[in-house]
This record gives sequence, structure tokens and C-alpha cells, in this order.
Amino acid sequence: RPRPFKKSRRRRSNSRGRDISSAIAMTSITAPAPLATAARASSKQQQQRRGVTSRGAVPHGMFTAVAFVAPSSSSSSGTRRRAASLQPCRAVASSSGDDFEPLKEPSRLALVAGWLALGSAAVFVAPQGTTEFDTQLITDLIGAPFSGANNPLFEALFNSLGVVPAVYAALLLPGAKDQPRLPTVPPLAASFALGFFALGPYLILREPREEPVSKSSLGWATRNVFESKPFAVFNAGFAIFLAGYAATNWSAEAVSGFVQLWTEQSALCCVSSCDLLVLSLAMYGAVSEDMKRRGVFDPAKAAAVCALPVVGPALWLVARPALED
Repeated sequence: RPRPFKKSRRRRSNSRGRDISSAIAMTSITAPAPLATAARASSKQQQQRRGVTSRGAVPHGMFTAVAFVAPSSSSSSGTRRRAASLQPCRAVASSSGDDFEPLKEPSRLALVAGWLALGSAAVFVAPQGTTEFDTQLITDLIGAPFSGANNPLFEALFNSLGVVPAVYAALLLPGAKDQPRLPTVPPLAASFALGFFALGPYLILREPREEPVSKSSLGWATRNVFESKPFAVFNAGFAIFLAGYAATNWSAEAVSGFVQLWTEQSALCCVSSCDLLVLSLAMYGAVSEDMKRRGVFDPAKAAAVCALPVVGPALWLVARPALED
């Protein structure tokens, strides 16, 4: 007896399916052909614009809702994924320091002006045709130092141009790692002979290194020579000696002789004086960065250190705290 019951149930389900298919067929027959074709064409165009395809007969309003929601959710999630994938690249770019543009910094533009002014003084202000005199002057300064044979004011100034590059080396070498534009050592080495002519372009283009560094991460020469207190004491002592030598030999005759050298006799005297002036004015940036690197920066203190040329920065090397290991 259960078998006839199953057959009758199957017949009822089959008859119900035939009723639904016949109703759909009657609907498609009775619908106007142009209207149905236009509706299908517009629906297909909307589907192509939204990037969604359908299978089967789905009501137009429902399919529009699905087509609107699906692309927006997928595009927003795709945007989030792309943004997340770009974040590490942005972090690498910002950490590499590519965003730093030195020629947009007012302090770097001031250094450019100083470098151009120094070159202009050497070309247009310094006496011309003094090569032989300057050669003999250098020979006397090296062969008989502090003997009274040369002008004492210029002799003190000339020897100060050996102290200032050494101080710059002690200030800049702890932040010399990974400088992208110019290496640090060649300009520093050349500055002992060429002064700001060689050091100026490096100071203009270098990137600031104000974060603390460990002493163990420095090179051997920086760690054992330029960070050492004996090196700092030697430079400070020599700077104080030069200042005392100039002060004890200060007189009207010495001043007039220096003015005559500057204006008439020696291009070396004129250019060396201007060079020391520009180097002293540019010292504030290097001293400030070194103070920030050691966690003791104070604008007033940095200005006070640089207010006394040659001697002040040399004394800072003695007083500054050591880098941590």
C-alpha cells in the first residue's frame, strides 16, 4: 500500500512543476515582444557596466541590487588590501630619508649663500697677482711658526683653519653613516686645505642625523680618535693658545699690518679671513645636531658655544657627554 501513495505524491509534484512552467510560458507569450527585448537589452547593458553576469531568470530589480552591492564591497575590500600592501613600501621610503630636500631648508639656503659669497670674495675682493708673496708667506708660516717673523694676527688666524676642520670632523662623523648624496670623509679631509670651499657642498646636501647612536656602531677612527677626550683637549688647548697669542700681540702696528695684508699684499690673507668667518657662522648647525644626538640640546647653549669662534666649539668637544655603548 505505500507504493501507490508515493506514485500519487510524485504525480502531484510533477503536475505542480508543469503548472509553473506553463505559467512562465504563458507570461512570455502574452508579454509584448519589443518591450521584453528592450528590457533584456537594458538589463544586459547594466550587467556589462557593473561587471556582473547572471544565469537564469532573475527579476530585474533584484539583480540590480545584487550588481550594486557586490562590486562596491569587493572594490572596497580590494582597496583596503592594496592600501595595506603599500604601507610597507611607504615606510621604507620614509625611513630612507628620500623626503628630505635640503634646498628647501632655510638654513641650507643660508649655507649656499655663504659658499657663493666666499667664492665671490676670492674672485672679486681679494688682491690679484700675489702668488709669489703668498707662497713665501706660507713657507715662513710653516718653517718658522710663532717666531715673530709674520703678522701675529694672521698667523693665529691661519692656524685656526687647522683647528676648525678637526672640530667639524668630531661633530659630523658620528652622523656620517648612510649619507645618500655625498660621502663624509673626502670633504672633511679636503677642508684642512680648502676650508669651506670643500666642506660647504657637503654641509648643504647632507641629511641631519639627530637620533642617538651607540659608540660601538661608529668606525674605528671616529670611536677611538674623534670621540676621545685627549683629542678634544688637544684641540681646545691649541685654540686657547692661538687666541692668547693673538691677544698678547695685539697692537696698532699688528692691526695695520693685517689690514695691509688683507687689502693689498695677500689674497691668501683675504680668502682665509673670509673662510674662517663662514666656517664659524656655519658651526651652529653642526653643534646643534651633535647636542640633539646626545640628548642635551639647548638653543641658548648652542648659540653661546658658537658665539666664541674656534675656542667655543673646541671647548664643547671637551664638555660634551660621551655616546653610550
